[in-house]
Amino acid sequence: MAGELILVTGVAGFIASNVAEQLLERGYRVRGYVLHSSTARGPKYQLLTKTVNKPGLEFVQIDDIATGDFTAALEGVDAVIHLAAALPGKRSIEETHASAIEGTLNVVRQAQKAGVKKFVVTGSFGSLLSPTHMPAFAGLTFTEADWGTTSDEEFEQQRDNKFYVYFAAKLKAELALWEFAEQHPDLQVATVLPGYVIGPYTETFPLPTNVESMGTNDYIHGLLNGGEVPFAPNWIVDVRDVARGHVRAFEELPNASGRKDGRFIVSYATYTWGKAAAYLKETRPDVKDRIVPLDTINPLPGVLSNLDNSRTNKVLGMGEYYTVEQSLDAAVDAVLKLEKHWKSVN
Repeated sequence: MAGELILVTGVAGFIASNVAEQLLERGYRVRGYVLHSSTARGPKYQLLTKTVNKPGLEFVQIDDIATGDFTAALEGVDAVIHLAAALPGKRSIEETHASAIEGTLNVVRQAQKAGVKKFVVTGSFGSLLSPTHMPAFAGLTFTEADWGTTSDEEFEQQRDNKFYVYFAAKLKAELALWEFAEQHPDLQVATVLPGYVIGPYTETFPLPTNVESMGTNDYIHGLLNGGEVPFAPNWIVDVRDVARGHVRAFEELPNASGRKDGRFIVSYATYTWGKAAAYLKETRPDVKDRIVPLDTINPLPGVLSNLDNSRTNKVLGMGEYYTVEQSLDAAVDAVLKLEKHWKSVN
């Protein structure tokens, strides 16, 4: 109900900041967990407390998500929405896995001991298939009933593949979460499995300070600046819809909890990076000459598979989504705004 206090981990992140903003708009109170780290303008916690002044929003700092003490952060909390995790290639293999797996379990264990019963955790489309992603190019359709698999042998073969490392970590984290939930049947747990997330940044939180901190809009930045264009499966979704999915999952927890019915795919459409580049070249004259040449985008290794979001739409009442084109335009505008901002502060 409105007025409840929700702990949002990684609150300054791309998705988490949108979640926090939507929770506030719906009348909830938000306590944002901030990892003890620095930005170009000083420690992130200090930056947020000095620059963000929104009724119902407060911040708490934690030294390490995998080992930190959440006692103070959990005081008076009614529910936890856990989003904090390292993105592909941003940290070492060990740090990526610790953040995803031990970080999730650390938050949930301490919250459960503190009496919290309601949890929404950000998973990944990668949990639905092998971290190699090859099933994504087999013309299949994935639902919440699907699970990926990984092995120690395969991991060793793929340890230099930052995407494999990341998606293996997210898969193991979600499996560990559901095992914990099954050991504590009094808990209400949901996981949100988004497609590839793009879109605008919030008005509430400071803008990212560099490419490393801009979240998954970094590939839009790459499209505009000759960067890496992945052949990864393009299940595109707007960050505002992903945030709405988290909020709706939290609000529907009494009716949708447990491994079989507590997983929710939040994605809009299958849309290749080549198609995205072509759309922007045709419709955005302001960036047309910046888009990477279409003939430099590698062809896909097979027929793209799809994500089935029908159950999510029915259970969570998601309604209309932002179209891919709307999301692309919003993401490009966000990147251009960032570039202008970075020039003004440097």
